[in-house]
Amino acid sequence: MTKEELKQMIESLKTWQKRLDKNRGERAELRRAKSILEVIMTPSFQRLCTHLNKEIAGFNDNDKEKLAFIVGLLSHVKEPSNTLLARAMSAGSPSCVSELRFRRLLQHSKDDHFYIAMIRIIRMLKYHASISDLVKSMYYWNDNTKKQWAYAYFG
Repeated sequence: MTKEELKQMIESLKTWQKRLDKNRGERAELRRAKSILEVIMTPSFQRLCTHLNKEIAGFNDNDKEKLAFIVGLLSHVKEPSNTLLARAMSAGSPSCVSELRFRRLLQHSKDDHFYIAMIRIIRMLKYHASISDLVKSMYYWNDNTKKQWAYAYFG
């Protein structure tokens, strides 16, 4: 997926997330999902995939698992924010997310344990998160993203 297509996906997800506020049943079903597979099995996720398949030319099967991860997390975000996730985690005195928890978070690969850990982080942030930062970070979860998070958290 190109950067332009990713921007298009972010905009579609922002619109989808606003609509999710009005459909509490779908939000509840996604929030109950304890794994990426459970997110994939929801009708809401399947409809979103169908929509993105039509809207974004570069959207393919590899993107669907990344999307499931992102959609599951977005279902927990109640208030969009403009603050980078890592920066929000370090806010406050003491930090909203402890340094130890943050370091452990960066050691995760993208799996169900990381998914649950990110849900906890969103809860610690009082359900506020930057949708665009969340989407980009989770879509490109790799060493470079982890470095950028470390710079934002400690900087």
